[in-house]
Amino acid sequence: MEGEKKCPPLFVEGEKIDMSELVTIQPDFTRAQTARSRRSQSGNGPAVYIRTYGCQMNVSDTQTIETLLADDGYQFVDAPEHADIVLVNTCMIRETAEVRALGQLANLSALKKKNPHLVIGIIGCIAQAKRKEILEEQPYIDLVVGPDAYRKLPVLLEERLISPPGTPGLLETTLLREELYDEIVPHHQGGITAFVTVIRGCDKFCTFCVVPRTRGRERSRPLPSILREVESLVSQGVKDVTLLGQNVDSYRWEDRDFAECLKAVAQVDGLKRVRFMTSHPADISERLLDVMGTVDKICPFLHLPVQSGSNRVLDLMNRPYTRERYLGIVKTAREKVPGIALSTDVIVGFPTESDDEFQMTLDLVQEVGYDSAFMFKYSARPLTKAERLRDDIPEILKAERLGRLIELQQENSHRQNEAQLGKQTSILIEGISPKDAAMWTGRTPDFRPVVVSRNGESIGDEIPVQLRELIGFTFRGERINR
Repeated sequence: MEGEKKCPPLFVEGEKIDMSELVTIQPDFTRAQTARSRRSQSGNGPAVYIRTYGCQMNVSDTQTIETLLADDGYQFVDAPEHADIVLVNTCMIRETAEVRALGQLANLSALKKKNPHLVIGIIGCIAQAKRKEILEEQPYIDLVVGPDAYRKLPVLLEERLISPPGTPGLLETTLLREELYDEIVPHHQGGITAFVTVIRGCDKFCTFCVVPRTRGRERSRPLPSILREVESLVSQGVKDVTLLGQNVDSYRWEDRDFAECLKAVAQVDGLKRVRFMTSHPADISERLLDVMGTVDKICPFLHLPVQSGSNRVLDLMNRPYTRERYLGIVKTAREKVPGIALSTDVIVGFPTESDDEFQMTLDLVQEVGYDSAFMFKYSARPLTKAERLRDDIPEILKAERLGRLIELQQENSHRQNEAQLGKQTSILIEGISPKDAAMWTGRTPDFRPVVVSRNGESIGDEIPVQLRELIGFTFRGERINR
């Protein structure tokens, strides 16, 4: 087909993925560039509203997009009704996130009817996975842009702004192995916490997960660019940075692994805390746990998705570790990082999961005693191997299993929190409590929320407290002298 561009080979050998429908509909770059030059001289940029769904990676991507557009003269507004352009940054890891994002698009169609010149774009993972369907089924959408094409957004948007209403939508979903956005330092939007992406994509191909198809293969950012971004964030008032990746343990740059990356970030002057997510049980190293246990700035918190307590189900999920291996990692983590808090992801109702196998998951969750967990019913995701499996667990049974798991984890979380009462720790002040203006709100190094009375401190200060009372899942702290 004329104009067709096939994606470069981004998938592991043996993966049979039909990429023949991946096309790029090109804008008139010369016309768009001329319009951009004219607008940049006037200084009046279009108003943009961005709605972000899904994981922290999407939040980080939105910050990159905002920086690209701000540098090109675009302005930002806080409601779609005030915008010339509305971008919806989408997620499809879970069905619920996809439904919410598509529901937002349906609402925007009413705005489009009132203002035919409004530009509506869908970006992110749904854009990548459902590229042609979106333009075919929702013709009011002006552009569909995948995660590796964000630096083209200024030109794509300009083309739409100068095109008459009803012009066919633009599509740019080429996956690029080399795209890291590593030279782009996002403009921080305020606050003392920030996300910094260190690795993009994923090579694991878990059978339930669409990420390798929507974000491509793993590629690590150069460590110097990560440090430049962190230093820039610190200069803008950030005190707490979370390093992000679908699998941070796969990070490799030259001869540096993630443990060295984490340690280097912790050495940035002015930064008070460093945390990270997500780790993979097949790749996490003792070296990383050693660094966590010996570098003060690195928070004693580990998000380690288990997904299932059954070895057979883990194998079906293409999770290359066993229950026994996972429990061994937990044991080592607790030995090397005293007081570490653990969180996880769990899927219930995966195809063919038996009652006994679900009980294995409950038993593992009970044995580990997680501080927190993200728990989900299985839902088939497009482009995944698990989509080919018969979804043979009735929804009512999935819901019943999920309810039991949530109840167990709530008991675990409450028990773990109660064990913290009376302990002395510190909190990093994040802001004024939304429920009581006389109180600060902040978090402990192991990520527990705490409120404490205000007494002349400032946002970003770290203060010693004793955890005196537990209200729901939030502690009330009392300031102490050390």
